[in-house]
Amino acid sequence: MMNFKKEINKGSVFYLYEDKNFVTGFTEIGSEIEDIGEYFGIKRIIQLEQVHGNKIFYSKEVKGYPEGDGIIIQEKNVMAVIRTADCTPLYFWTPEGDTAGVIHIGWRGLHSGIGNNLLDMLRKKGTDTNELSFFTGPAIEGNCYTVQQDVVDLFKDFSYSNRIFAKTPEGYSLDVTRGVESCLIESGVPAENISRLGICTFCDPRFPSYRRGDREKRIFNFISLK
Repeated sequence: MMNFKKEINKGSVFYLYEDKNFVTGFTEIGSEIEDIGEYFGIKRIIQLEQVHGNKIFYSKEVKGYPEGDGIIIQEKNVMAVIRTADCTPLYFWTPEGDTAGVIHIGWRGLHSGIGNNLLDMLRKKGTDTNELSFFTGPAIEGNCYTVQQDVVDLFKDFSYSNRIFAKTPEGYSLDVTRGVESCLIESGVPAENISRLGICTFCDPRFPSYRRGDREKRIFNFISLK
């Protein structure tokens, strides 16, 4: 399990993990991503117009705020940022520190195959995805996320469907993070390469939750190569 340390810059509170090749982390509610960039001395912060789809960009391709839900970086001193408020942020990096990134996955992104798209893109560039490390950050946990039959039906042909849905008095619970993990494992990623934070955004008031009523606030999930 990764150990994050709490940091503060100009009133923005964030949790940081750092090694020799990269820095990564996520913010508490009410934080500003510019404060995080300033903390690390990074001037180029890459964000997207997130649309719950499966499009992923290499950072060198990004101009402005294109529609998409994932960023892969292979250049140093830029920061890839994904905003969430219940959806699952998926971070990844190579042991050599030459590739890293973060993607945004809700049930729509999971259904549209953003995880498989990520692995396909990396493999086409020669990245050994068996060597990648993956980490899922703060997200709504399955026992707090209720959906109805229409969402269950969309996943009826997915091999891991029975592992992410459970019947409840209100409908069905949905564990998107488990779906992300299942997608990666079925696509060949070793299970031991995937870590899960396990913080529920719906239960933990440090973080915004769309289901709890936070319509505007977001967590900034960030990663940067040194």
